[in-house]
Amino acid sequence: MKILLLVPGLPLNLENIKGGVNSATLNLLEGCKIFDINIQVISFTNEVKNKITIPFSSKINIIYIPEGRFNYHALNYLLIVPFKLRNQIKIIKPDLIHFEVGNSFMLSKLFGIYKTKYLLTIHGMSYDEAKHKIKIKDKIIWYFNGLIQNIMYPKYIIHLSNFSKKKFDCMKNQIFDIIPNAVPDKYFNIPIKTKTDNNLLYIGLIDVNKNILHLLKSLKDLISKGYKYTLNIVGDFYSKKYKNIISAYIYDNDLDNYIHFNGWVSKSELIPFIQKSDILVVCSMHESLPMVIAECMSSGKVVIASDVGGIPEMIKDNETGFLFSLNHENELTEKLIMLYDNNITCNKIANNARKHGYKYYNTNIVAKKTIDFYKLIINDQY
Repeated sequence: MKILLLVPGLPLNLENIKGGVNSATLNLLEGCKIFDINIQVISFTNEVKNKITIPFSSKINIIYIPEGRFNYHALNYLLIVPFKLRNQIKIIKPDLIHFEVGNSFMLSKLFGIYKTKYLLTIHGMSYDEAKHKIKIKDKIIWYFNGLIQNIMYPKYIIHLSNFSKKKFDCMKNQIFDIIPNAVPDKYFNIPIKTKTDNNLLYIGLIDVNKNILHLLKSLKDLISKGYKYTLNIVGDFYSKKYKNIISAYIYDNDLDNYIHFNGWVSKSELIPFIQKSDILVVCSMHESLPMVIAECMSSGKVVIASDVGGIPEMIKDNETGFLFSLNHENELTEKLIMLYDNNITCNKIANNARKHGYKYYNTNIVAKKTIDFYKLIINDQY
């Protein structure tokens, strides 16, 4: 079985991956290494000027191909990438093509894939993302992405969650499976802490949708009541305007001594931040199935997250983690008060979270489910 897996913008140095689809792709490849399957990954990127092939394992290669000369990705995907893709299909002759990204990237299939069967993993909901964008330009781009994805919605789909599946129930004739993103072994190997140090962790892009302001307001209340949590932030701001808003809030409320900004770090550098933390906090207004939650649960960390999107499928409240409603202003604060210096509860939840992570997110398990779905599609006669 030969699979052609397509993903845009995969960095040449895989250590520089900043989560999201690229991280999910890498983790899937890690799981596939132990199976008898040939995977050729093509990433269209302007990080290279010429085609480069880098072995990932004995049966997996990553092929980097220049995306194109236009400043807008969608134009490259429409006018340049399809012809480059067609040439690679002639060479590779895959049994199946796997798009790891939809949106305008689906334009790359025009004129390019002949009659080869293809599937798409849906990692996000463009229309929902668009609602939380501030700039008109960003809203237009994300609505356009959603429109293209819906027009080119394929027959074969991998959903990350039931939430995603329900969002696309209106699409006809889909053959699908629900397979979450994988988490590699290094996260499961992080020792579970027996004593809490009251260290909070935030990982990811800092923008309006990720809603870090909700966390900062909770932190302000906690400190005023004597619960002196510290917060490590790994990631960076989407815009200078939002950075100014957050910086002003931190300064006005004397939170500087409790918050540490670390910027983006490499995948290996992220592990120590997770290791020394006690609680990951996610306050997003919209999510599908966040990689960061799966990674931290698998690492044996307590996760407190807003009950939006697919997150309630990941966390069983008070058992494998904690959920809170963004509509209840003090709920996050109350749960963090309950966990402060609470070694017994933190340890119990951490162990339950790791068991859940191993059952659902282990790379080998996710890879096996994905390969089984590949076989189903290849053998489908309709």
